[in-house]
Amino acid sequence: MKGNFVGFFVLFFILFLGGTDATRKSSSKTCRLKKDVPTVPAAGQQSLAPSTACVNGAACAAAPAPSSGVTPGRGAVVQRPRFPYGEQKIRGVNLGGWFVLEPWVNPSMFNQTGKDFIVDEWTYGYYQTRDVAQSIIEHHWDTWITEDDFEAIAQAGLNHVRIPMPYWSVPTANTSTMPFLSGSWSRLLRAVSWASKYDLSVIIDIHGAPGSQNGYDNSGLRLDSPQWQTAPENVNRTLQVFSVLLNEFGNFDKWGGTVGAIEALNEPAAFLPDVLPVTNQYWHDTYGILRDLRIGKGTESADGTVDPNEIKMVIMDGFIGVQNYKGFLAPPQAEGVMMDTHCYQIFNPDQLMLSQPDHITQACAIGANTATDAVGGLWTFVGEWSASPTDCTPWINGRFIGSDWVTAVEGRTCDGLTGAWQTFSDDFKDFLAQYFEAQVMAYEQTQGWIYWFTETVDEWSYSKGIEGGWIPANISDMSLRRFPDICS
Repeated sequence: MKGNFVGFFVLFFILFLGGTDATRKSSSKTCRLKKDVPTVPAAGQQSLAPSTACVNGAACAAAPAPSSGVTPGRGAVVQRPRFPYGEQKIRGVNLGGWFVLEPWVNPSMFNQTGKDFIVDEWTYGYYQTRDVAQSIIEHHWDTWITEDDFEAIAQAGLNHVRIPMPYWSVPTANTSTMPFLSGSWSRLLRAVSWASKYDLSVIIDIHGAPGSQNGYDNSGLRLDSPQWQTAPENVNRTLQVFSVLLNEFGNFDKWGGTVGAIEALNEPAAFLPDVLPVTNQYWHDTYGILRDLRIGKGTESADGTVDPNEIKMVIMDGFIGVQNYKGFLAPPQAEGVMMDTHCYQIFNPDQLMLSQPDHITQACAIGANTATDAVGGLWTFVGEWSASPTDCTPWINGRFIGSDWVTAVEGRTCDGLTGAWQTFSDDFKDFLAQYFEAQVMAYEQTQGWIYWFTETVDEWSYSKGIEGGWIPANISDMSLRRFPDICS
């Protein structure tokens, strides 16, 4: 009886409280500055001493090193230097939906459960027979992205992949993962070896944290409000995950320079007043872990000089705008830190009213406001973006939640804006090409960009964009860009 009551309560909590997910997204997802957001103290105003202290002074539990045994299917790693950030532009794609399920990215995975109340990866594991769900998800891990995809990414002139990784799949001292399905760690190791083979650099990002850092289904747990920041043990475990990833892939003898950076946390809801201070302390604590690693290896000298071939870390603006982090963990007080921002013009009410030319104009304006010089020397890049101008993609706002773009204006429909690219008009494909190239031009005023790569949705798919003609077959070949003066 108790178990049934708990299951009912969890189901009620997710369905009732989780129903506002789309509203939260539409009020927060933007790469433009938001009003009335407090400025974050610059790095020089806070202590940057090497430290692994956790939030509220609690000590981080020691995280064991992952097994160094050879993973089945893992190939040899090429010993080449790490990517020269600050010298070359990042051009890459996200491998979304691989190790963190999202209903809009992986609709078949959710449909085949036959349970409408399964809305994220937490409920996916909780409300299914565990061995059945484990078998299905392991097949997914082995087939969603393959070595052929890495080869195709390299052939498209790209130099990066960003791999979203959840906390529950990274081995730490705390081994509890319930109800999540673990086991993708070995596939991550294999993915890094594939990237090495095709000369691709990797950014591994912690996409889901304990308690959810944003309440979105992309964290693995869809909630009315995030809970990550409410409990020190949540933050401590995330620090352990960061430490494991940093120590594993910062080992040059083992992995070469394939992994250029670890992103300490994806999309924390820093626009919420109780999340922002915990997030900023977390950034300082992760930087302390990075410094401890460098000092221990002898790659950071007593005067603060850092070996340029050392692994980097990435922090994120949490939707409050990179200019609110001006000078934060920036040189000379800090070294080896990059700032990620995500630019989607589809989730805010004002963005739903933009015309196609307006989308292009806004995209062109982003670069100068986001560039390194505009944020006090902190390296910036756009780690997620898309050529889609609407939220017409089914379930992008959450499973069974509809399009805000459609309801914003009476008579609007998504016809011809989503689905198979062969149904797109020539005018729409021309717009996609212009919008794509405008964003590339703008974001290359920063350190570069990483496109959100989703193969199940054509208007979001990089490979379908190449096939449909709105993305150049080789983005590094400037002669293939159709609108080189789009932002002039």
